[in-house]
Amino acid sequence: MKAVMLSEPGRIEVIEAPDERDPGPGEVRLRIEACSVCGSDLEGLHGQHPKMTFPRVMGHEVASVVDAVGAGVSNLTVGDRVAGTGHRACGSCAVCRSHRFAECANPGGPGFTAHGAYAEYMTVIAHDLVPIPESLTDDEAAVAQPVCIANHAVSGRARVEVGETVLIQGCGPIGLSAMMLAKLKGARVISTDIVDYRIQRATELGADLAINTSKEDVFSPIRDLTGGAGADKVIECVGGDQDDTLREAVEAVQSSGLVVVVGSFAANRATIPIIDFKFSEKSIIGSQGMPEGYPPVFDLMADGTLDVKPLITHRVPLDQAPRALDLMDRKAEEVMKVVLQPQT
Repeated sequence: MKAVMLSEPGRIEVIEAPDERDPGPGEVRLRIEACSVCGSDLEGLHGQHPKMTFPRVMGHEVASVVDAVGAGVSNLTVGDRVAGTGHRACGSCAVCRSHRFAECANPGGPGFTAHGAYAEYMTVIAHDLVPIPESLTDDEAAVAQPVCIANHAVSGRARVEVGETVLIQGCGPIGLSAMMLAKLKGARVISTDIVDYRIQRATELGADLAINTSKEDVFSPIRDLTGGAGADKVIECVGGDQDDTLREAVEAVQSSGLVVVVGSFAANRATIPIIDFKFSEKSIIGSQGMPEGYPPVFDLMADGTLDVKPLITHRVPLDQAPRALDLMDRKAEEVMKVVLQPQT
């Protein structure tokens, strides 16, 4: 089958990989219909993601069709449309050697510590795969994964409420999703970025104020909007190889306010204004993953409350994955989200 292999940081190529094996007990084989390119994949490409191992077939924002079902899988049948990656059985632990793959002692995370969805097929442990509503396209279902990341940050960690002023740093797909979800909660939202077209996209999608922090002061507008108090909450959706956003977040949030960190940083450190942080009793918490799962986001998407289609700017076949990563890396062609279509 065709796959895209990142053999080491900076070295990515389209390869002919061995066909995916038939699923064992507790597993299914998925035919990948759509896989969107994530900022974490870019970090992997540059060797900056803390959890990615090599060589690696990346890809974890995925919509698939069940192609084959292993013994003991009762909740899925061939032809079902599903979102999610499940887990990869390691194949070498004691239970895997006994062909009890669903009980794997060391399951891998597809796209990070096991091969993922930049491929035509993928065999995974069947749990955590979620039916895709009929009204959603495969592309929308693939992009729902980063929306779910944003939903956990907005609903589960920041607990955004009606009337709050929320600063969301970053106007990439997760940041824009967090902005739209916070608006649905009844918050007033300020979005920031350093790229003009992303600032424009935030404005188009409903941000009350969008600021390019490379050109404009971010603090004065926030104080003006909040009577000098500062934002109630800040959601950091940038991460990467920079050390500016957390400092800005702590300065922008009001006394006793909350900063929620969603971005994955390249280094295990960050700089904050510690005196302000301590004396104003501000809080910083992390937000990881999507424990609420797909259902709350799929519900919003299926009934038309949340439209993710504007996030998708490019759709390309799988063999153009290196170009897709380059587009996102350079932020060329006003790219937001690129969806790979392996079956094209």
